[in-house]
Amino acid sequence: MDTARTLRPGDRDFPALLTRIPDPPASLRLRGQLGSPVARVAIVGSRDADEYGRDMARRLARGLVRAGVSVVSGGARGIDAEAHEGALEAGGHTVVVLAGGVDQPTPIGNRDLFERLLAAGGALLSEYDDGTLVREFRLVQRNRIVSGLSDAVVVVRAGRGSGALITAGLAREQRRPLLAVPGDADHPLSEGPLRLLREGARLAAEPADVLACLGLAPGQQAELPMGDVAPSARALLGALTATPRHLSEVARAAGRTTGEALAGLLALELDGLCEQRPGQRFVRRGA
Repeated sequence: MDTARTLRPGDRDFPALLTRIPDPPASLRLRGQLGSPVARVAIVGSRDADEYGRDMARRLARGLVRAGVSVVSGGARGIDAEAHEGALEAGGHTVVVLAGGVDQPTPIGNRDLFERLLAAGGALLSEYDDGTLVREFRLVQRNRIVSGLSDAVVVVRAGRGSGALITAGLAREQRRPLLAVPGDADHPLSEGPLRLLREGARLAAEPADVLACLGLAPGQQAELPMGDVAPSARALLGALTATPRHLSEVARAAGRTTGEALAGLLALELDGLCEQRPGQRFVRRGA
């Protein structure tokens, strides 16, 4: 398992934005790498997301990471997990901010996602000591780190009382740009985003809306046809980048054996989505 380390204000890797929020963390525990993205954007929303919300979270995340943005979220099921998955699908960077220790990240059902995220160069981050268990009040405290770490916050789907609306309120207090994804006015999960839009949040109908808010240009990579890729192959495609990666590295990042990974990559190559280079190294096409 990768080694966790402690970051404190003044350390080179301690996120500067977090030193300027009203209640900054005294220290952070980090597994993985925070990197040096052009910006960080939080994508948050309901744990009980519908298909529309899940698709939008992935689409936004893919478009953002292609422009060099790191996607931040809380690692929960629903919108959080879809945002992290979308970032991985596009070969980008993503950060999970946890409400417990980084040594045993929760929810347990997302452990595979967390391991793939770390293998792809992402990060698990927490202000809590190793061994700390998740509690309701820590989820609320964690939200200020999600928004405080980010240059902007996007709410995708959120019903009345959703924790994502707490994050939205914290973003306003921290003077972070706040965006919301519109939805069917009659759907309960649209209630939160529509309220935020009425209150002055910016519209986030596509990645370009978020990038424009940050003064960034869209990435040049074409949108991958993920809807046409079998679910079993999406993890492999998400493990590929513009830089050739060895078969064993791709397999580890995708949570597959080398045999399974090789078979899946050859199928993706036949579909024109990846290319094999000498030495069993693979690169994603269109990256």
